[in-house]
This record gives sequence, C-alpha cells and structure tokens, in this order.
Amino acid sequence: MVQTMSDKQTVTPENGSQEFPQNTILKGVGVSVGIGIGQVVVMDRLVTEICPCRILTPEEIGDELARFENAVQEAEKRLNTIKSHIVADHPLGDHSYILDTHILLLRDKMLYEGTRRGIEQGRQNAEWALSEVMSRISTAFESVDDEYIRERAKDVYFVGERVLRLLLGVSTEKKIHQLPGNSILVVHDLSPADAAQIKRESVLAIATDIGGRTSHSAIMSRSLKIPAVTGLEKICRMVKTGDTIIVDGSTGLVILNPDAEMMFRYRQRQDLLRNYHQSLLAYGRLPAVTRDGSRTIKILANIELVDEIDIALAHGCEGIGLFRTEYLFLGREDLPSEEEQFEAYRAVLALNKPSPVTIRTLDIGGDKIASSLNLPPETNPAMGLRAIRLCLNLKGLFKTQLRAILRAAHYGNCRLLVPMISCITEIHSTKAIIAEVKAELGSEGVQFGEDTKFGILVEVPAAVAIADLLAREVDFFSIGTNDLIQYALAIDRLNEHVNYLYDTLHPAVLRLIRQVVNAGQAYGVSVAMCGEMAGDPVNVPILVGLGIDELSMNALSIPLVKKLIRSISYDDCLELTHQAFQMQSAQEIHDFLEKWIFEKFPGDYFLSQQ
Repeated sequence: MVQTMSDKQTVTPENGSQEFPQNTILKGVGVSVGIGIGQVVVMDRLVTEICPCRILTPEEIGDELARFENAVQEAEKRLNTIKSHIVADHPLGDHSYILDTHILLLRDKMLYEGTRRGIEQGRQNAEWALSEVMSRISTAFESVDDEYIRERAKDVYFVGERVLRLLLGVSTEKKIHQLPGNSILVVHDLSPADAAQIKRESVLAIATDIGGRTSHSAIMSRSLKIPAVTGLEKICRMVKTGDTIIVDGSTGLVILNPDAEMMFRYRQRQDLLRNYHQSLLAYGRLPAVTRDGSRTIKILANIELVDEIDIALAHGCEGIGLFRTEYLFLGREDLPSEEEQFEAYRAVLALNKPSPVTIRTLDIGGDKIASSLNLPPETNPAMGLRAIRLCLNLKGLFKTQLRAILRAAHYGNCRLLVPMISCITEIHSTKAIIAEVKAELGSEGVQFGEDTKFGILVEVPAAVAIADLLAREVDFFSIGTNDLIQYALAIDRLNEHVNYLYDTLHPAVLRLIRQVVNAGQAYGVSVAMCGEMAGDPVNVPILVGLGIDELSMNALSIPLVKKLIRSISYDDCLELTHQAFQMQSAQEIHDFLEKWIFEKFPGDYFLSQQ
C-alpha cells in the first residue's frame, strides 16, 4: 500500500527515479522492531526470471551435469567461507547453523536431484532445470495457509539463486559488507548469507519486497538488532540509492521523502521504543501470574524449525506449544523417512528439556505432499482429505511419523497433538494405531516415550459441540483459532472479498472457546490456545477470564503478554469477560477491550502499536 501521511491518497509510482510527495507511506510487515532513518542503498534483484531455456543434445547431457555439479560445489565453498567469518562473539554466532541449513539444501533431494533429473531426463540446460524445480517447490509451499511453511520456500530460493548466479556468470556477492554508514539496505529479499555479511555499524535498517516474520532473514535481522520491514512488494523499483527514507520495524511502515517534522517525530519515537523494548524483555523471564496471584498461565511458543528455539527461549517461552511438522513433507517427490523425522523431533525435544514440546502430526492435504502418492485432486481440499483424515487413510505414512515422534519422545517432554478431529471414532482409530506402534517399538527393543501425553487440536465446530465427549478421551485440548474461526464463520481469510469478516472477537468465537474450556474443566483436561488469537495483547484479558490454561504464540509476543497478565487481576478479567459476553458484535467487543487496555496500560498500548 502506498499513501501520503497528509492526505492518505494513493500514489502510483512509475519507476525508481520518480520524486515522491513528501511523507509517502509504504505498508509492509514489521519483522524486527526499531526505527532506522538514513540513505537508501539498493541491491540486485533475483535472477530466476532471466534463465534461458535450451534443449540439450544427448551428447551435451554429461557436460551439463558436470557444469551443474561445479556450480553447486562453488556455492558450497562460498557459503562455508561466509560462515567461517561468524566467530563466537559475532551477533549471529548462535545462528550460524542457518547457513549450515543452506549448505545442506544444496544437496537436498528436491533441489539437487530434481535438477539432475531435469537435465538427464528432460534434456534441459542446468539453469532452466533448476529454475523449474525452484518454481515447483515454491508453488507447493506458498499454496499452504501457514506463514511458517510458506517462508520455508524462501530458503530453497536463496540456495537456488546462488547456484543460478554461478551458472549464469552473475556475481553471487552483493558487497553488503562494504556499505557506507547510515545505510538503509533495500533488497528484493535478504538471504541469511547476505545477512551474515552485514556490518551493524553501517546498516540502520532493512526493507525488502518480499518475506515474512518467520523467515530466516527475519530471525537474523532480529539477532543483529536491525529494524526491518518486509513484504513491501515494489520498494526496489520505487526508490533509488541515495534517497532518504524512514523504516519503522515496529509498525511495518516505510516513509519515503520525509520532511523535517516527520524526521523529528521519528527520532523521538526511536528513543521511546529503544527504552520500552529493553525494559519489556525482563518480563519474559518471569512467570505469567495474575496480579492477585490467583491464576498462572503458561506461555509457550509456536515454532517450525529448530533454529527458532533460541529466539523463543530468549523471549521467555516456557515450552513449545506447537511444533509444526509439515515442512518435512512439503515440496518433495518422496516422503521423509522415519530417521529424518526422528532427528528433527529429537533435536527440538532435547533443546527444550524438561519443558514440554507439543508436536502436531501432519496437518495438510495430500495435494501438498509427495507426488508419488498419486492422490486424486479435490475441489475443496480445506474440507477434504487432510490432517487426521489423510493420516488415517494412509496408515503407513501415519505410522512412520508416529514411530519417529514416540522414539524422539524418549529424549524430552513430548506431547502429541492430532489436528482436525471431528468425532470420537477418529480418536479411537488414532489411539489404536499409537498402541500398535508402541507394541512394535517394544518388540524391537527400541526406546520410546511411553508416557507421551495425547491431545487434539480443537479447530472444527463439531469438536466444540462434542467437547464434553472428547474430553474423556484426551490429556489436553489445544484450540486452533485460525481454522476454527474460518470454519465457524464460513470465511476464507485468504479471500480478499470476505477476509474482513474474519474476527477473533466475534461473539460466536468467544462462545465456542468458552464451551471448550468448560468441557476441559469438567473433566480435568488442560486447555491451551495456539492460534494467532493467543498472541494479540488485546485478547489477553478475555482469554484469562475465559480460563485458558496455556497460550502459545510467536516468540516476539511473549514478553508483552506476560507483562499484561502480571499487571491484571483475575477478578478484573472475569468481570471484563462477563461484560463482553453481553455485547452483540465483534466491533463492540473490540472497542471495549481496546479502551479497557488503553486506560490501564496507556504506555504499553501506545508503544506496542508503534
């Protein structure tokens, strides 16, 4: 979105050399808090779209395979060189393994073997074969309604782009380490290899066309403590090197051609935010106990990759409330082996021991995983053969994942979470398979977590309606508000025509949550929430009042959520919740909660919105 601060009218830029009106605003996604004010340095765009296509003769295939292999080896060499410069006291020292991930991706079956097949069987030149594989992987990941999973496609792209540049004879290095002081780095997207070469004293902020909060580049930007905004779509084409801009990583705003008054206002905000966020981190180390001491809420983190654990722990998580496993299955022609899954699950459990880790079983449809399954296309996959339905239909796939999870459970505090349960029969069938797997592991003499807790993701309205029946069968509930809201309100939140109707505080949604909590309390079953609703500070008082036991969220939200819980009494939350349930619309409830929080925490409310 492009607008001016004064008149809010849309501006249509033609190219990067255009002079914008003063205080023109771009809206993106803030991924690293803070404000940077400086001069733009625009770096190169991706090269995927310029790959040539050529059909090889049979005689050329061997040479082309060798050319591809040489490019992969050179890319690996250069990544290792970059990694070698990240010494122990480097701000990215704890994240050098992200570069290890990229080095491993160079030989990944999806990327490496897929490109070789394109050369050998499709007789495609290396550049074209590689770009085709990258496109297929990107499509598989980005069609999933899950930001964490979609962002994993970016890692494949970064690795593929590095090899493509070598094949095309284009420089792989952007000379980021040579940027002048007071630079605002503007790039199409920032790879971890690029981020590793940034000098903090030179780069005041980062702005990119694409990317999201969960990308590796976002993680590294936060580690470098450099303000960053992603998802700006066309900023590379809209600005030129030397332009003055403001990047606000807290709100996701970028301001082009700021006037003197705007610069003054943002320099004041810089000081406010710097002091605020520093003080907030201290709350991450404290328990989330209400001011009167009558309620303690466990605060956990949602993650997908091992490399996200450090960020989660640094911000005060008390365990992992949702570990998504879909990344292991996406964008490949085969299924992940038991060993591959076991190693991933064990790493997360070992790093969090003794805190709990909730591992969710596969939560996508067959159209998103191995093409070798040959599953028929579905007209409405969101309500078709997905999640537990797919797993019960493909028992071999499910047993392999369960074996890996249960084996890994021996190395930590594991909780098994099954998604999209809608009836008792699905629970009974799942438990029967778990018992079968345990019996097999026992007979093989393989160690496994015998006391692994069993829970279900409550995200289907039918599960809410029979929550009292389901509670007798499980150890815990976890409410997945993202899907529950979509199903309950009949809203596709990716559909721009109706996504405005998606609302966490719709009276129907609050009543569904209350019904699940009541069923859990009646049968002694703990109730967690792992959807986006859990990490929104505005929702916190009403969720405490509803009786939620655990809230699992993006790690960056944890300190503020803990601070709010520690600052409010349980009685206040109960009274607020009672009042909210008398209201008739989501907007009325929103206005009421925002006013309540602003009156009690004006500084936190204002600064958390900056």
